[in-house]
Amino acid sequence: MKLDIYSKIILTLIAVALWGILLQPYISTQPVNASTGLVDVNIKEVGGRRVNNTLPVDIKKVNNQSLYKNVLPVEIQ
Repeated sequence: MKLDIYSKIILTLIAVALWGILLQPYISTQPVNASTGLVDVNIKEVGGRRVNNTLPVDIKKVNNQSLYKNVLPVEIQ
């Protein structure tokens, strides 16, 4: 009988804690700050080689395997 009461108390505490975690964002909100500086997202190197104006990309093959298996070729201009 004691084990049954102990189990019910522990499960009730777990349920209350889970409800607390669920409702926490609605009870206390925290301010959000945006980035204040500039972030450089330009690609400067590919495979250890510097990239000037164009990227060295071969879209016909990846890992020496053709990407055009059972598809129609499309020319990109």
